[in-house]
Amino acid sequence: MVTPQVVTPQEVRLEEKLERSKDRLKRDIEKEITKLFDQVLDISEVAIGDPQRYKPFRAKVLRCGNDAIREVKKLLDMNYTVEFVPSREDIVEVKTPPTVIIRKQV
Repeated sequence: MVTPQVVTPQEVRLEEKLERSKDRLKRDIEKEITKLFDQVLDISEVAIGDPQRYKPFRAKVLRCGNDAIREVKKLLDMNYTVEFVPSREDIVEVKTPPTVIIRKQV
């Protein structure tokens, strides 16, 4: 007989935090890889010059870039636990304005 595993609320919050961290890393990686193949395509379009030759080249670069993004995301899901540690720029301090009470003098 298998005994059910008890999960505390703290463990649930930690798991949610780690999942959000992993999702953030995936978005950041996707953004950087996408910027890379956009730059490669911009340079290649000028270098190739011929639209007939550029179009199949572009399709291959996009396919390779998207395959790389999918593979990195899969590897992260299978093999990694990620925790985002914010830098000072990432920390947003929220201050509530002081309460002002206005009274009418009689």
